Formats: sequence, C-alpha cells, structure tokens
Amino acid sequence: MKKFPMFFVFCVSCLCGCFMACSGSSDDEDGPGKTSDEVEGPLTLTVDKNKIEANGSDVATFTVTDANGKVLTTPGYMKNVYFEDVTTGDYLERKTNTFTAVENGSHRFKAYYLDWESEEVSVTAQNRKNYELFYRKIAVFKMTGTWCTYCPAMTSSLKKVEESMPGRMVKMAFHSSSSTSTDPFHLSQTSTIMSRFGASGFPTNIYDLKDMSIDRNVSAIKNLLAEHIRNYPATCGIKINATYSASASEITVNAALKSNKGGEYDLVYVLVSDGLTASGGNETSYDYTVRAISNNFMSMSTDGKFTVGVNQEHTAATFTISNATGLNPTTSRVVVYALRKVDGAYMVDNITECPINGSIDYIYNE
Repeated sequence: MKKFPMFFVFCVSCLCGCFMACSGSSDDEDGPGKTSDEVEGPLTLTVDKNKIEANGSDVATFTVTDANGKVLTTPGYMKNVYFEDVTTGDYLERKTNTFTAVENGSHRFKAYYLDWESEEVSVTAQNRKNYELFYRKIAVFKMTGTWCTYCPAMTSSLKKVEESMPGRMVKMAFHSSSSTSTDPFHLSQTSTIMSRFGASGFPTNIYDLKDMSIDRNVSAIKNLLAEHIRNYPATCGIKINATYSASASEITVNAALKSNKGGEYDLVYVLVSDGLTASGGNETSYDYTVRAISNNFMSMSTDGKFTVGVNQEHTAATFTISNATGLNPTTSRVVVYALRKVDGAYMVDNITECPINGSIDYIYNE
C-alpha cells in the first residue's frame, strides 16, 4: 500500500503612411482567380471519398468548381475558398482542401468563395478502434496562480476547447505563488515541472508531459490536441474505484491498467478539487486544482513501475491519500494517469478521472 499526505495549502500622417504601406501588398493585388467577377455561381463541391479511415492519415480531398466548371481549389483562387465542417462549426485551415480524422463520426461540409456558398457533401470517418483500442484523453498540466493576470484567459480558452472537443482533456491546475503574492494552493511540484520544460511564465500548459505551450488561441490548442491523438495513440486504458472516509480523512484508490500493446508503465495518482476560492484572486473560483499528487508524477518509480503483457491487465496495489481533511467529496475527483517511455522520455500514455466515492471502467473506442 502506498501513501502520501494531502497538500492543503489552503496622428493623421502616421495613418496615411500605414495605408500607403499596406496598399502595395502582393497578396491583395488582382490577378487570375482573385476577383469576384471571374467566378460565377452556383458553386459545386465534390469530394473524392465519402468514407475515410479514422487513422489521421487517410485523406478526403475536396474540389470546388463554379457554374462554368472553373476549378477554384487551385493556386490563385484558394485564397478566397473556405471549407466549413457544418457538423462541428469548425473550418479547415486556410488554403487547405483536405480532411482527416482521428475519431469516428459523420461530417457535413460546405464550401464558400467570397459571396458564393455550395451545397453540402458528407464524409464519414470510421474504424477508429482498429487503430486505437482505448479512448485517448490528453493530460493538460496547467501552470497557474491566483495572482496571474493572463491565467483567466487561458481558463476561458480551455473551457471553449472542452466544449468543442468534449471528453478529450483531463485538466490539472498546478498553482504557484509569485515573488509578490501568495497563492493559497501553492504546490512545490509546479516549479519542478516548469524547470523540467524550461517554462518561465504563467500561464503555461504542458501537454502529456510531452509538449509545452503558452498559446491561449483556441484553434492552436485544438490543433495540438489533435496532433497528440494522431501521433501518440493510447496503448492502454485505466479503470478506477475511489472511496472516501471522512472519519479517517483518507481516500482509498484502487486502479488497474490494461494494455493492448504491452510494455512498461507506472500509474500516477492525483487529487483535484473544483470551486475553490481565494481572496484577491483574478478568477471567481478555481477548478481542477491539484491538491495532492504522488511522487512519481514525471517519471516512473523504481518500486511502482510494472510490465504488462499484450492484452493483459495489471491491478495496482491500493493507493491511499491521507490527511484529506475538510474535503468536499462532491467537488473533488481522483485522477490517474499512466506513464510510459516514448522517444527516450516519459510521457502520459492515457489519463482518466472519477468522482470521490465513485468508479470508472475502461473506455474503448467504438
């Protein structure tokens, strides 16, 4: 049985110059395919495949033509062509007319050229379970502080990403005090993680202990998550059962890992709480705040790591979080993530969470 303590710490001329500088941009000059009077509607949108494999590499390619058969998905015209995934409300990247997917689903697309709009075409992504047995969630280590000026913007961006990609992230907020302000949720592990990745500012996100980014742009975060799902498919799933004893001030966690690839892993245990408040903080409340974490949070422990065979399950020893006094079990969760070595460094293979006094089983791709 493993134990660790709870960390409850509780000018007109200038304008003219700008206009003159911008007016000579070659990107805005008229030329073949760059003026609306060369294109006649309606638009016709076609796709070379109505079904693709959800493996991140099988590609559906779109073609847009006008009423005269002029192909608009060519250089010169592509500047003004946009593709919308009507199902999700997302757009393909500019000057891109291809679509890939990493999860099953049916998508409806429209194309736009200036004021013209096409009819819809459909693309279905299928067979994700053939490429990834277990449903992949991304571990987001958010370096933050109640005093941090720009952290609310990151909080807002992550919320928007979660609304667009539900169930794809498990967020953990690692708080730190500043040189001038004390954060009541300060953790020593925050500086350890930041030092490992050379992070120097707040907010900073570490994704899967693999990539660091300070970008608060929603599209950029979504692209990074999609890249991880595509490039680092889960090789394991995790199930958890957690019980809380208020009288003993302890949380008992039983976890197991199943791998479809086999290999060496280690499990990391985290306690997070929602709805925490701090006097003078820049946010109304603080969610997914890390209250405690096991010592192997960045690398496998000598006595805890284990090897599991292909399509085998490993049941871990009971883990106990002690000194969990004053805990509200309805606003707290246990998070467990699996470490494995990739390209010579430890990263999160998969992660899941469950309520206190609750359980979660393995999650599979359909």
